[in-house]
Amino acid sequence: MQRDKYIIIGDEMKNELIKSNYYEAVNGEWLETAKIPGDQPSVSAFLELHLGIEKTLMDLTTQWETDQTTLSKPLKQYIKLYAMTKDFEKRNALGTKPFEVILKTINQLETLKDLENAFKDFALKSIETPFGFTVMQDFMNSNNKILYFSAAGLLLPDTSYYKDAQQKKQLLDLFTMTTKNLLTLYGFSPSEIERLIADAIAFDALLVPVTKSSVEKADYVKMYNPLSKETIQKRTENFNLIGNAESLVNQPVDQLIVTNLDFINAFDTIINPTNFPLIKSWMIVRNAIDFASELSDDIRIAGGAFMRALSGTKEAQSQEKYAFYQAYNPFSQVVGVHYGETFFGPKAKQDVEMMVHEMINVYKERIAENTWLNKDTIEKALKKLSTLTVHVGYPEEVAPYYAQFTIKGYEQGSDLIQERLTMTQIINSYTYSQYNKAPNRNLWSIPASMVNAYYSPTNNQIVFPAAILQEPYYSLSQTPSENFGGIGAVIAHEISHAFDNNGAKFDETGSLNNWWTDEDLAAFKQKAKDMIALFDGVETGFGPCNGELTVSENIADSGGLRCALEASKKGDQHSLEDFFKNWARVWRIKASTEYSQLLLKVDVHGPAILRANMQLSNLPEFQDHYQLNDKDAMYLAKDKMVSIW
Repeated sequence: MQRDKYIIIGDEMKNELIKSNYYEAVNGEWLETAKIPGDQPSVSAFLELHLGIEKTLMDLTTQWETDQTTLSKPLKQYIKLYAMTKDFEKRNALGTKPFEVILKTINQLETLKDLENAFKDFALKSIETPFGFTVMQDFMNSNNKILYFSAAGLLLPDTSYYKDAQQKKQLLDLFTMTTKNLLTLYGFSPSEIERLIADAIAFDALLVPVTKSSVEKADYVKMYNPLSKETIQKRTENFNLIGNAESLVNQPVDQLIVTNLDFINAFDTIINPTNFPLIKSWMIVRNAIDFASELSDDIRIAGGAFMRALSGTKEAQSQEKYAFYQAYNPFSQVVGVHYGETFFGPKAKQDVEMMVHEMINVYKERIAENTWLNKDTIEKALKKLSTLTVHVGYPEEVAPYYAQFTIKGYEQGSDLIQERLTMTQIINSYTYSQYNKAPNRNLWSIPASMVNAYYSPTNNQIVFPAAILQEPYYSLSQTPSENFGGIGAVIAHEISHAFDNNGAKFDETGSLNNWWTDEDLAAFKQKAKDMIALFDGVETGFGPCNGELTVSENIADSGGLRCALEASKKGDQHSLEDFFKNWARVWRIKASTEYSQLLLKVDVHGPAILRANMQLSNLPEFQDHYQLNDKDAMYLAKDKMVSIW
């Protein structure tokens, strides 16, 4: 992206740059000097924190290797798995032998009926098939977990890649080239490789017309489509879906929640005996790519070549890092709890919890004083806020299946694929056992060691892991306004998700329920359309923003920013400058062109430069503070501003 030249005079940036591109004015020096790691498609404030935590956890892992006296059983198993993942000499010696169990299982399938009979084993071990089940909370009754059914993803990241014939050909040619290299390393013959890839692409082509785009998936309430057992059976005569579902959950299944009606309606035209050879080839190719990470070094590097090329990542991860993440990922929750307990102090926890409740109170005030909602809707919104639960730092407990993990190791004749299949089967068996049970709302979706935060609409819950509670998002050494412009706005952003175009459809219990008056719902939908229009088509330097894809996150950014600014104003040390600058600072990112273009197609978050610039332009306080006028690029007329929360 072409950037303006920045000039720093002491600590002050030139006024012209502030008025033309605030994101550049604040981050210009960082953007000029920041280096994208070779094994990453980008570098950002998020990644910088992540890399620091990565080093901390890798150093801890090395310490634990030599002294395990204080470790819990799951952490000891983590170290045993790490001893396997880092032994590349053994991995290279084993070659493709560990994959033979997967390949043999697939090759034994002669007919679609064989797949039907073997499906339970495939599902429990997460050996990829063209469709599958998962147990999640019921949108209509969040206190119960039910069964969802969905199709596999496409070979390319989004349906939009298939619409441009030239782009589709280029990317499928790239997929063909990288997959050919991989399958050659597996030992397939040239004729086998040609057939397998051609069949896999042919089956993928059958899925494209019945696959939802990223924009369609962003409205996740539309993914909730309950169908009765009888309806499912009529639409899937070629495959006993219900029988397999009942076998997995070990009880009767009266309905499935289908995430894609187009797929289930076309099921028998895609999943049928005639297409079974394509399905089988597709399964071999997809699983060869998926399990490459557990094999020799040259195979694991070849297995990631397509996605690296697609995202503009220059090189594969080093053996050291790759080995760490291979062990860490299945144990991330237990490692994360240790990280939170060790590195997240009680003073910071208390301070952040206070900020969260302060933010909730500001949100309550803003909703109570809202001028476009009726009294009944306001009361419902306030009720939802009053029942919002908050988790900060690290979870109180982790899933019980971690206690069941027992790593055998190479010395007992095991290998990384065997270990993965065993752990996956334990996890999936537990997950399916939760069917028709109440959820454990103490469990987190992400580990405490992950730089992120989230709002769960079905739990009406916000979670702030310890990892994100660091500078520039949060620090006891930053000014209060800097913290409000960082973690304060992130906190309020997550609260806002309770009232974005998706979250607003769920009530205070986390269930799908329209608590709006007709008049207010119509007004909200219009405001959401206004937010779409504000961002849609705005140039980013890598292509235009998709306002519809990013609307939920843009609503949350807007509400979060306004709420955090209101909270900052209440403090004795309030500084608009500190607040605005840190908001722009936390979204800094430097990315490859390929990755930036990929995000524009698939990421529900607005492009970083617009999260900084457009959201600030949309604030009256920003316009007034910098005395902007219609000649300034950062100017937005107040009658064009979109204010929802």
